[in-house]
Amino acid sequence: MANMNDVAKIAGVSRGTVSNYINGVKIKKESQKKVEQAIQELDYVPNQAARALKTQKSNYVVFILPTIWTPFFSELTYYLQLELNKCGLKMLLCNSQDDYIQELEYIRMAQEQKVTGIITISYSDITPYLTANLPIVSIERYFDDTVPFITSDNFGGGQLAAQKLQELGSQRLLMVVRKISHNLGLQERQNGFISYCQKAHMPFDVYLDEGNSAGFRARVFRFFENNYQANIPYDGIFAATDRYADYCYDALVQKTQWHLPEDIQLIGFDGSKSYQNEALKISTIRQPVAQIAELSVAELIKLGSDRKKSKKTKYILPITFLAAQTTREKRKKNEEKKRRQ
Repeated sequence: MANMNDVAKIAGVSRGTVSNYINGVKIKKESQKKVEQAIQELDYVPNQAARALKTQKSNYVVFILPTIWTPFFSELTYYLQLELNKCGLKMLLCNSQDDYIQELEYIRMAQEQKVTGIITISYSDITPYLTANLPIVSIERYFDDTVPFITSDNFGGGQLAAQKLQELGSQRLLMVVRKISHNLGLQERQNGFISYCQKAHMPFDVYLDEGNSAGFRARVFRFFENNYQANIPYDGIFAATDRYADYCYDALVQKTQWHLPEDIQLIGFDGSKSYQNEALKISTIRQPVAQIAELSVAELIKLGSDRKKSKKTKYILPITFLAAQTTREKRKKNEEKKRRQ
């Protein structure tokens, strides 16, 4: 197996020049070309562990997320990896499975491995374990002003969902959401939904589930089976995520006699797809996933180079509405008036 001395010999430069090139220190262009040619010829792979010891950091970024079983998290992982690759960085994907202890283990690992930094979606209180020596960027969870916080406009998304349901003909609205500690995104979507309904004087309610994640789908099915048999108590439903919207859709189709969107309209939140060319089935509030990834990596790089450069620590990105099969087309005012009569 080739080593640094072999590269230096083939390139006709000193071992120190090769070492500088590998560690990102600027060298003469002529020497750089020779070193690159020698590395390619020998198929030399630098020892990243040794490099980390010398530079005090590796070129890895730890991405901690609560689960990989949602299209939104999968799409975000995809775009984060693209952005990291552009910067010559690699991703260590860490699935915490909503486990607080597992999150702490990943943070300790990141500190021990001297990674470039951490990008996290955490719903746990990990504040005491954050240090100034390890750059960290948070998505959807605010920690403090030292940690860049990047999120979609969840409050505006909740408002927009309620507004669209009303504009498209629904008269009584329901939000379906789970209660998850420290999940600011879900809380803000709920706040936005309630705010719009109150200002618009729209009858509404919130189905706030406080049970565990494993049994949530079954509880949603029971709710619709018990409440949507003889009549329709709420004809416009906003589900706090697309996965929740899937549960609502399946429950309405399988357990009731009503049709979407003729009888009941449904809007989710996220807008990610399971695969690239998948046709959107459920109308949704779309998060700007690519922009979240791009900004997260940019802020992490700023923190790594100079913490003073990152003066702005809170970013709220715009959302959009995507119409699909579970909402009606917008009617003219006179047609809507006739339908309600």
